[in-house]
Amino acid sequence: MKAGQKLWTRDELILAINLYCKLPFGRLHAKNPEVVMLASLIGRTPGSIAYKLVNFASLDPSLQARGIKGASNASKLDREIWNEFYQDWDRLPFESEKL
Repeated sequence: MKAGQKLWTRDELILAINLYCKLPFGRLHAKNPEVVMLASLIGRTPGSIAYKLVNFASLDPSLQARGIKGASNASKLDREIWNEFYQDWDRLPFESEKL
């Protein structure tokens, strides 16, 4: 990890995956107002949010089926959060809204 970087928390990832579910792949960028808003809310840069969203895209079977790869640096916790919510998408909105 680079100096000054902070690890993502479970709560931050839950908020990020909620946003991922709301945005089409082409809108997962740092200038998207929703990405900017989440970044401001959790104290991250819009670029870091956008990159995390693209990490989630790399785990998304619906994008893989379309030949879209996303980023290749998904962390172990990214995968854990993805798998947890992929098995129970109905719980995600409730979990993230609680945060």
